[in-house]
Amino acid sequence: MILYLSNSTHYSIYNEYFKQGKIKIGYQMQKFNSCMIKGLSLQEKVIAVSPLPYNNVKAERFTEEIDGVKYIAIKNVVGKLHKIFNVLNLIKECEKIIKKEKPTAIICDAIALSPRLVCRYLGKKHNIQTIGIITDFPGMLSTNEKDKLKGIKTMQKFDKYILLTEQMNSVVNPYNRPYVVVEGVCDNALPAMYPKNDKKIIMYTGSLWERNAGIEYLVNGFLKANIENAELHFYGSGKLENWLKDLEKEYPSVKFMGCVTNDEIVKLQTQATLLVNPRPSNEEFCKYSFPSKTIEYMLSGTPVLMTKLPGVPKEYFDYVYTIEKEDEDGVCETLKEIFSKPEQEINEFGLKARNFVWNNKNPNKQVEKVKVLFN
Repeated sequence: MILYLSNSTHYSIYNEYFKQGKIKIGYQMQKFNSCMIKGLSLQEKVIAVSPLPYNNVKAERFTEEIDGVKYIAIKNVVGKLHKIFNVLNLIKECEKIIKKEKPTAIICDAIALSPRLVCRYLGKKHNIQTIGIITDFPGMLSTNEKDKLKGIKTMQKFDKYILLTEQMNSVVNPYNRPYVVVEGVCDNALPAMYPKNDKKIIMYTGSLWERNAGIEYLVNGFLKANIENAELHFYGSGKLENWLKDLEKEYPSVKFMGCVTNDEIVKLQTQATLLVNPRPSNEEFCKYSFPSKTIEYMLSGTPVLMTKLPGVPKEYFDYVYTIEKEDEDGVCETLKEIFSKPEQEINEFGLKARNFVWNNKNPNKQVEKVKVLFN
């Protein structure tokens, strides 16, 4: 039996709470963890316990069993002692499970503070192996080196690791403990495909931040390319929201679409013409990052345009278009080249990517890699 600690829960619960405004946006980790839980449940009994990322609202504990997995969300307390109560309630919940179920391992999403602290505490107390899923380093984007070091050190005390990139190992695993690399996991089911829009929709989903997104040179390159009957759509939130809203007034082909549920995003992705991730590849943190949108994009069957990020395995670049020159001229040239191709050729390229990730990165396949850690 596996005890799984994270800030995530089942899709249906997460989406409902998001629509009600109860929880914060956090699709990337929600998707990764829910897919990992699903894959693990095909091999082992799994109980998933979480302090959900509530929007400063009181919430009672609840438990639901879905698809053979027991999901438990602990009680949420608001106020200054919120984090302390999260840790205490999480320990209390997990102690009961450990006493009754005697798990062979505790897996936790180590970017989440309460699960990280509780996982290590319970593992040591009950002599249960702990496996940290490292998807990011706290403080990695900080300009303060002490913040970066502090964030990394808190992740160096697990017994074993599941890492997003190979480069992470030298940083987070100084004691050379067992690890596997699982850069991402497909959705639990192959998403349906919908008819394409009449317009050529180029679509970006995710964080709208200056430093790590490449949004500005994407916009400028799109405008310079002047593709006939094309629009550039942005879904997400961040510092550049107001800039995009102002830009839309001057350039109606650039549209800020706001935040929607992941179910809606997945449908919109299949209807788009091109999905894009312009994240600059020269940022230090890119070595330790695999954008979750990569697999989500590819699974849609819509062609993907992205930069050659160092944390993305080389095999992926056989199935996506790439921005070789990471500036507005590079985007402009690449968009013109893509849209000069026959429509059928573009669509077929997207379908090849869909087949690649579905056949090679589905939950069952990726969890097969993780199984070696249970020995």
